[in-house]
Amino acid sequence: MQIVSRFLALTYGISWSGVTLLWFLDVDLGSGVGAGVGTVVFMWAPAIAAIAVLRVRHRSIRNECGLYLGRIRWLLLAWIAPVGLTAVMIAVGLLLPDTTFATEYSAFLLELGMTEEEAAETVVDLEATGVPLIVLLGGMGLALGGTLFALAALGEELGWRGLLLTELAPLGYWKLSLVTGLVWGVWHTPLILLGLQFSEGPAIGIVLLTTATVALSPVYTYLTVRARSVLAATLLHGSFILGVFTSVYLANGSERVISPFGVVGIVAALIGVATCVAHDRLFADGHVTTGEPLRPWSE
Repeated sequence: MQIVSRFLALTYGISWSGVTLLWFLDVDLGSGVGAGVGTVVFMWAPAIAAIAVLRVRHRSIRNECGLYLGRIRWLLLAWIAPVGLTAVMIAVGLLLPDTTFATEYSAFLLELGMTEEEAAETVVDLEATGVPLIVLLGGMGLALGGTLFALAALGEELGWRGLLLTELAPLGYWKLSLVTGLVWGVWHTPLILLGLQFSEGPAIGIVLLTTATVALSPVYTYLTVRARSVLAATLLHGSFILGVFTSVYLANGSERVISPFGVVGIVAALIGVATCVAHDRLFADGHVTTGEPLRPWSE
């Protein structure tokens, strides 16, 4: 466990001290430049830590982080899985008494870094094509999720579903996913304290986001192990930008409810876990979700 402890100390140290320094220097992490710098400092800290720890030990980064091409069909499934998860989030949201249906398409574009004026103009231009906006924006989300956002997500996943998955594999599917989910969730604390997420209240925000990452973690673990590649988690993470569609189609006024890391996201994640377990127990050759030690990169 020495590798794990050193990895976590380095990851948290780089991320938390880095974002604190940016805050001290009054860098706007919500701006285009600030978000770019913040991504490098924060999201790539797990990868930097994993690489540093492994290099010191003269161990293979590729082997220890699962940096293989893996099984293509599972990579594709991981890439499009957020479509299903987002659909479930919206469905769950519409079942809640204080949530109504909306079509605020600019919310998706605002998340991509556009100004309100740019987002409004882009929506008008896209509507003029005659193609349903959900198709255009959904396609844009998948394209970005598989490229630019996947590159950012790789910084996290080389650590979470790479090094940690390898080192914690003896714990088995459930314990490994729980530990990873907790580490992953608590790691976001500085972003919440800075108001970048759950600005309504940091305390409940930390609890909700950590609950969401714990709920999502088994899905990430399952797809990564089935794909035999950390790239599965990377694609899933990148395409999770589609979760912003909860802000497009759900009107509630509370980020705690309609955020992909709020109530609807947690429920959808649990349904995703149930789907993974059902596939594993009923249809798969060889079982992953039994609690036995995992061999994530093996045949």
